[in-house]
Amino acid sequence: MNTSQATKCAECKEKSLCFKQLNEDELNLTNVNKVQIQFKKGEIISKQGSFVTHIMYLKNGFAKVYKETDLDHNLILDIIPEGKLIGLTSLYNNDNIARFSVAALENSTVCSIDRNTIEKLIQQNSQFAKTVISSLNEESLQFYDKMASLTQKQMNGRVADALIYLSESILKSPKFKMILSRKDLADFTGMSMMSVVRTLKDLKAEGIIEDEKGFIEIKNKTFLKQISQKG
Repeated sequence: MNTSQATKCAECKEKSLCFKQLNEDELNLTNVNKVQIQFKKGEIISKQGSFVTHIMYLKNGFAKVYKETDLDHNLILDIIPEGKLIGLTSLYNNDNIARFSVAALENSTVCSIDRNTIEKLIQQNSQFAKTVISSLNEESLQFYDKMASLTQKQMNGRVADALIYLSESILKSPKFKMILSRKDLADFTGMSMMSVVRTLKDLKAEGIIEDEKGFIEIKNKTFLKQISQKG
């Protein structure tokens, strides 16, 4: 983890939709209350149980949000692509303890913004507040879908859901570099690593996916979605 020279918020070409709603004064306020940090692959961005003093903006890279457990595995709650805010659930919450951990899935750049600054911007800029609420809604819907997948579907359905989510929502391509290790994919689907490996092998043997040299390609999305729907 290293701090780096940050572009001024007003000049940044990697602003998310919510920050595009801010005027120059509001962008300057954000700029003086943030620090830009470089994280290497695997580094912890935020630790479960620590105090939440900042909201994180993932400027580039990918991160995983996960719940640490007393078992020999964690539960990955979501995969975060660049351009997303992390930690919004801590806003206006008197219990300012992080309920999950965040780690970089690849070398990533994070802008850590003072939480009070974000709350002030929400209060004074309705369009900014609207986009923040929209982000929280997306997180909630993803969480509901994930809980349904984990509790109602068999192994094939869970892996199908994960691959479709990565392809359509995170990496936005039918062929993508697999940013999750087999262990991560197991933690994301609530399965053992051996079960994940076996399921991927079966999907490949059936011609539904291609899995070569760190890349996944969905060859038959219609069939993969049928597996997802049938669970």
